[in-house]
Amino acid sequence: MAVALIAGIAWGQHYYSKEATLNRAIADIRSGRHLTRELTSSSTDLKLTTTNLIPLNRYYRAHQRALNQLQAQLLSSGSSQDGNFTYRETGRHWLLFPKYQISVSPVYPTVTTNHRGTVISLDHQTVATATSNDYRKKLTALVPGEYHLQASGKVGSHQLTNSSDYHITRNQAYDLDLTTVSVTVNTASGSAILLNGKKIGTADGNGTYALKDEPWSDNMTLSAQYVSSAGTAKTRSVTVAKHDDGTTVNLDYPDLIDSGTADDFFSDLFTAVQNLADNGDMGDATDDDGDPMSDFFENGESNADFAELKQMAKGYYHDDHLDAIGMDTDVKSVAPGPNGTSLVTYTVKYDFGLTDEDYDHIQTFQYTATVKDSSSNDDTSQINQVVKISPAQKLNDYHDDDD
Repeated sequence: MAVALIAGIAWGQHYYSKEATLNRAIADIRSGRHLTRELTSSSTDLKLTTTNLIPLNRYYRAHQRALNQLQAQLLSSGSSQDGNFTYRETGRHWLLFPKYQISVSPVYPTVTTNHRGTVISLDHQTVATATSNDYRKKLTALVPGEYHLQASGKVGSHQLTNSSDYHITRNQAYDLDLTTVSVTVNTASGSAILLNGKKIGTADGNGTYALKDEPWSDNMTLSAQYVSSAGTAKTRSVTVAKHDDGTTVNLDYPDLIDSGTADDFFSDLFTAVQNLADNGDMGDATDDDGDPMSDFFENGESNADFAELKQMAKGYYHDDHLDAIGMDTDVKSVAPGPNGTSLVTYTVKYDFGLTDEDYDHIQTFQYTATVKDSSSNDDTSQINQVVKISPAQKLNDYHDDDD
């Protein structure tokens, strides 16, 4: 009996320990189970129920990193950084072991709207109807979490809705005005345009997209993404304010090279390639500024595509059937690539002068190069470098008489 009692006490000391109890509570917040057992509130305004704890679970279920941070803060200091949660001893288990719970402090958000008769709902339950055109209402105590706020009403002949999800953690006001915004979006052509994370259209060939009379919400965001065989590129999200109506919103991809810079870059690169083909010595494989061909490539001479161009150019130099060669480049398009890279599609027109023929052999090939920003790399003369080049696609192949 004594042995069993000692074993039971040892088990209880571990099971009801501060860290083990917190681990269970955090797991329950993630799963949404047993929350009324693990959480409490010292506020008389807030009685915790399975229903009013749903927004807490809703937020942390979708934000694992934030939940991990909450757990670390409660364990180290006993309080969350925002002050909404404290972790403390609230009683005893079996008179022997400490009882730890997470205590929740309520938040009291305020909602505002600008049209009399507007119906305001919280998680799809009506909480107010505006009685003026400058309406404010402080909501009852809420558990910090993710809520769906919506205002719906008629403005003139239009039925408008201001609807969005909010992570409510402070006693702040949420603007639910009924209004629309129209903006012109500028980004890379072919990009998908996302409104609050959902695709609403595609930028045209000029990289523009017109967002017209879109119902505005307080946390309205626009972003863009571009999907290619190389992967997905994304812009940062830009918040659209009411006063942005009638303006232009630029959705820029990080480190995207512009067409003019790309054109100069590949022209300089193939100047170096042509100099190598003409002279056969790597010391001559430079552009007009004396920058070496290897500087145009990530990892320099170790880059596989550098090695391939080097081999090609030296092959032309040693080819007795050639007495001259010209290389002309033309950038056709620039598109965003993943991880801040650019996908540059360009052509190279090779003009081979033949030793024993009275015509030139003309070939044009198209390539797509993945280019990265290298402006922070002190080991290269170039602000951009080629990461890799796709296999060549032949566009034409013909003879041009010398007449």
